[in-house]
Amino acid sequence: MFLQGQKIGKYEIIRSLGSGGFGSVYLAKDIWLDIKVAIKVPHKQSIELYKLLKEPRLQAVLDHPNIVRLLAAEKIDKIFFFVMEYVRGRTLEKILQKEKVLETAAAIDMMKQLAAGVDHAHKNKIIHRDLRPSNIIVSEEGQVKITDFGTSAWLQDVPYATTRIGSPPYMAPEQFMGKATYASDIYSLGCILYEMMIGRPPILDPDPFKILEKAQEGRITPPRLKNTRVPREIDALIMRCLANRIEDRFQRPFEIIRALNEIKGEKPAKNEIDDILGRIRAREPATTTTCWNCRRHLPGRAKTCPYCGEAC
Repeated sequence: MFLQGQKIGKYEIIRSLGSGGFGSVYLAKDIWLDIKVAIKVPHKQSIELYKLLKEPRLQAVLDHPNIVRLLAAEKIDKIFFFVMEYVRGRTLEKILQKEKVLETAAAIDMMKQLAAGVDHAHKNKIIHRDLRPSNIIVSEEGQVKITDFGTSAWLQDVPYATTRIGSPPYMAPEQFMGKATYASDIYSLGCILYEMMIGRPPILDPDPFKILEKAQEGRITPPRLKNTRVPREIDALIMRCLANRIEDRFQRPFEIIRALNEIKGEKPAKNEIDDILGRIRAREPATTTTCWNCRRHLPGRAKTCPYCGEAC
């Protein structure tokens, strides 16, 4: 929808960051504030404004270091979009594609950050409903950020959200039935931690109905049986998150954090995450990129243009 160099209001498009089922995301510069931002443009522009505002209104009430921050919602030249903080980093999906599995200390640290963000959303009566590695960004500094609240729902006066929506490998059994609740996000967190330790979600099948059947019956192989390096405490924590009955799971994300804090013997994770990001950067081929401002070629993986001084 937008092209490199195109200006819309006070924003100048730098490049595309990707596109999903609900919208496209672009890296842009706020010319007035001289900062980089991420702009999300919903594919469906013809629907009523109140429907377009659903996602940004949900995200606007969330103010947490582990959730991508909403900056503004705009409609310019008949195009609706909303503006978010730009997080320089990689999705957890990309990291897992490169690393396959993570060291236990790094997985614990990332999960604690994830659970903290989800706990903040739940305290504000919001369930995410689409927690998965592609919706999680890990910054260059190792900070985890949850993004994409396009399928989220408010649980203010109702016990569960009724729409059947989500990503099947990370969906709880009740979510398949259109009864997603807070514990459904707990199940998704368990799936993500499982994947960080094993390299794949607990149930992977091209047929969503087979995923549902196995999840309902609790036919999930404990991660320790697939990777003996998984600590017993982590194995038990994951399987509790993945319980087929809601009442058998952790009921709030902070309970996951508390359980992870009680696991002894793991070295500090900061260096582990730095090592992971460093290995990925080292394996990536050097690419020729162009400065968004002066259009001159940038050397290597430069973060600042040596010609005009702009951040890249």
